[in-house]
Amino acid sequence: MRITFSRFLVGAAIVVLAGCASTPRQDNLTGEYLSGRFASRVNAFEDAAEAYADAAAAAPDVDVIAGRAFSYYLASGDIEMAAVYASRLASADNQPEGGAELARLTIAAQAIKAGSYARAKAVLAESGNVPFLEPAAFLMGVWTEVGMKGPEAGLRILNNPHSEFIRAFTLVHRGLLSEQVGHDDEARASYQAALLGAYGGLEASLAYGSLLERTGNVGGAREFYALIGREAGPVQRAAKANIARIDAGKKNTANAIKTPAKASALGFYVLGEALLQQMVIQREAVQNAGFSSGDPSFVLPLSLAQLALYLDPELDSARRRVASMFMLYGDYERAIEEFEHIPPESPYFEQSRIEQAGALTILERQKEAIALLEIAARDDESAVNVRLSLATLLAIENRHADAVDLLNKVIGTLGEDPEPDAWRFFIARGASLLELDCWPEAEADLKRAVAIAPEEPTALNYLGYSWAERGLNLEEAFELIEKAVSLQPGSGAIIDSLGWAYYQLGNYEEALVHLENAASLEPADPTITDHLGDVYWRLSRKIEARYQWLRALELEPSEKLRFAVEAKINQGLPGDNQ
Repeated sequence: MRITFSRFLVGAAIVVLAGCASTPRQDNLTGEYLSGRFASRVNAFEDAAEAYADAAAAAPDVDVIAGRAFSYYLASGDIEMAAVYASRLASADNQPEGGAELARLTIAAQAIKAGSYARAKAVLAESGNVPFLEPAAFLMGVWTEVGMKGPEAGLRILNNPHSEFIRAFTLVHRGLLSEQVGHDDEARASYQAALLGAYGGLEASLAYGSLLERTGNVGGAREFYALIGREAGPVQRAAKANIARIDAGKKNTANAIKTPAKASALGFYVLGEALLQQMVIQREAVQNAGFSSGDPSFVLPLSLAQLALYLDPELDSARRRVASMFMLYGDYERAIEEFEHIPPESPYFEQSRIEQAGALTILERQKEAIALLEIAARDDESAVNVRLSLATLLAIENRHADAVDLLNKVIGTLGEDPEPDAWRFFIARGASLLELDCWPEAEADLKRAVAIAPEEPTALNYLGYSWAERGLNLEEAFELIEKAVSLQPGSGAIIDSLGWAYYQLGNYEEALVHLENAASLEPADPTITDHLGDVYWRLSRKIEARYQWLRALELEPSEKLRFAVEAKINQGLPGDNQ
């Protein structure tokens, strides 16, 4: 098992598709078109948009090229430029599925933002039947009517959706409009239904809690916030902030009245999240069936999030999604810029700063990442996950004593009965204590992590591996590791632990099976590679052993591991003749 601190960073499983390389430009139609294709292939959306725009200027009658300029301006967040091409494409017949409809929605969004509701209504009246975009079009129509005639008019349309699929997206909006007309019971029922459905999200939770407070049920609101506060992430952060406010005797100042622009933004964002989730599920199904799914393309969810952000720049959920999508596509500088706009009072602040630090780390700007998290921790004392990520970065920089000091303060606030996810703090502190050769204290932390989360594979594996590595409690160590493998059979790190436990017992043949499997799952892990070299050596396969040890040195191991591997390359393993 690799005892690595970067595993504890939130958002560690970032898939880098391609870097946003600057693209060569040529001043002719063919050159600009090819430049656009190259830029799109490396996910440089701004470059692609500009290149296709130049190509479209050289070929004004070719709608396909204009369509690509529109798509990439939209994905890059330049909605005003996208709208220039949208006007031309809204009636074009040769666009990809949904292309013309997305163009119409962009024009309507521009009109709603400008308060031109009559123009937006006229554009939406021409909308085609594109099922995966219908919820956004329908909700924009509802809120356009609100802007023109008031909430009652919007409710009349909202109560007659075109399909059950659309109805699922309307529940929060029905609650918001019911509140505006004073129908609190209907609003409460709508929010409750949204919370039980797939598309409620944080907005439904906060709206429901706010309604309870506004109608005098402050105690019920506090209980509700405590309930949703058990979830991890932005919901928990928002819940804790509301509980603290209630306990301080302060009123909820949240306003249920949404402008058409802000409500339409919410519609775009929720639809984009639903489509993104469906795309991920479909990709996983294809991969699980043994087929290649190719490079992921999530341009449509990104575009919908950009439209949401255009209509409501304060919609932090959409901004965080845009930033995370830029991370996905390897545009870390743009991601950092977007994350920076999320303020400390936002439910998404903690998550955004952690991911921003992740982007800086990928760019090898560790000092900036540490400084960023230090400021975030100072600005928000409740941001315990920021402190965990900061401790992780400190450990990566071999500042284990500083990491332990920081985690001591966090763990001191957890109480006797911490939340189920508190195992992470004990594992992180235990890992640094191991690096500081403080085994009794480290063992206590690892055991505490397992006690808090007895079904968490990482906790089980850490303790089991640490025992196996020291030849302690081997029977129990095997039980812990085997349970971890059963819970997470695709983890190379956990399978490595099982192999290493067999190695400690001297069962090298059995160890080899698991260590080769682990190395195939995580070929870039220096610790797993080192372990594979060790078992090859014990099996008298010494050329292969040295080859694996040399590979381990190429994989940027820790200083401690590098020293040990270099000694083995020069001297072999103790107890054997070279």
